[in-house]
Amino acid sequence: RIKMKKIFTFAAIVLSRPDFILGSSIVKHTNHAALDTLPQVNKAAKNKRVSFVDTNSVIPAGGGENESEGLSITALAFNLMKSCLGTGILSLPAGIAAMGDVEGALVPASIVMAILGSVSAYSFFIIGKLCEMEDASSFGEVWEKTIGKDSSWIVTAVCFLTPLGVALSFSIVLGDFLSSLATTAGLKGFLATRHFAIVAVTLVAVYPLTLLKSLAALAPMSIIGVLGVVVSAVFMFLRMKSGSYAEGGKYFDTIASTLQPSFGKKGLSILSPTSSILCSMAATAYLAHFLAPDFYRGLKNANTKRFATLSAVGFSATGIISIFMMCVAFLTFGGNCSGMILKNYSAVDPGAILVRLLMVISVVGSYPFIFGAVRASYLELTTKEGELVTDKTRTSVTRAILAGVTIGALLLEDAGFVVSFNGALMGSAIIYIFPSLMYLQSMKNRVANGLMADSTGVKLEAIFNKLILSLGVILAIMGGTVSVLSEFFPHLL
Repeated sequence: RIKMKKIFTFAAIVLSRPDFILGSSIVKHTNHAALDTLPQVNKAAKNKRVSFVDTNSVIPAGGGENESEGLSITALAFNLMKSCLGTGILSLPAGIAAMGDVEGALVPASIVMAILGSVSAYSFFIIGKLCEMEDASSFGEVWEKTIGKDSSWIVTAVCFLTPLGVALSFSIVLGDFLSSLATTAGLKGFLATRHFAIVAVTLVAVYPLTLLKSLAALAPMSIIGVLGVVVSAVFMFLRMKSGSYAEGGKYFDTIASTLQPSFGKKGLSILSPTSSILCSMAATAYLAHFLAPDFYRGLKNANTKRFATLSAVGFSATGIISIFMMCVAFLTFGGNCSGMILKNYSAVDPGAILVRLLMVISVVGSYPFIFGAVRASYLELTTKEGELVTDKTRTSVTRAILAGVTIGALLLEDAGFVVSFNGALMGSAIIYIFPSLMYLQSMKNRVANGLMADSTGVKLEAIFNKLILSLGVILAIMGGTVSVLSEFFPHLL
């Protein structure tokens, strides 16, 4: 029997952490209070190593370094699930629409999500296993001990590009949501456009927040992110069940024809190149792999068997929620699911208004964390060893990167494209390519040094990892290419 004291204690841990804010799993666990301060960046310039993970987000106050300390599998599985679930989940319905506009598309789409979720769980597991095998405490340290220090800049580059893509999608999403809310409020003309919304929110809220040296004050906003996911799921299910958006429904005539439900016009095309778009989006939906070392160290009585259970439970829960939300939204709008599904819902729908408002608060609150990782990664890549980073440099970098992101958001209108493209390239690298590459090299070194027998099991696992690595390369090339073609040259598909 669980005591109420334990329940309230766990709830306090969950709701007080900044890592539960909606957004990129990599950046949500940035050391929010310290990473973005000048001392931390200057230290990074000397050591040429930055940790983008706040270990406190998964390791309890007592530490977690000893076997008797740490969180249970259940608690960490919940943390893992929340690390994966973000605004990217709202793009998944468009992934099904890329396969077809019939209900039959739900089956292959769900199978794809389940398979990729299983592969993601395995690759997450082997990162934790590598931490034990190589006595490493971070993703970057595992890379250095298996692949080598000379190429460690690749990991830092990915730490820069991945949150950069998330920041871009966030700016696009803010433009969509705020312009819709402006229309609801009665604004018209330029004041109700996404361009005005993007520029306004960037100048008024995003830019000032990105200049903060400590983001600890934003931690309480994490509850909005959790609430946003729950409310979104309930809202979408209720609208699907009520038929409010079906032809003749209450809100059918209040949305553009391009957003109205569309079924049976193009059929099902599982083998079409556009089907890879869902695979790319899935990489974003299951992305938490930079955090695997911290989850391993934060697990009570940590060993590979318990970590395997944690990985399986966490990714299974993530997969179930992701599949549920994408299926419910697809059953509502079919082939006309937009790249950010909330765009499909009416500006006069009270439920949609509430969800958009929650998402705006969540995204604005999490933007500084996203941007902090982008800036820290950039400074690590460009700062020479021993060179100090001044306030002036920090501000200049902030302005330059944010200006570039804002311009990109003004030019690009589909957040789904950014999610799929970022998932295809960065997600595939982090989930499929990097873990398998490190594991294969580690096994090779151990067999060569006599630390591991070259058994049939080892050979089979090596083959499996080579297949995952190949899958990652294929998804990166195909997914990235198709995402670009689908967005800019659809007539070629």
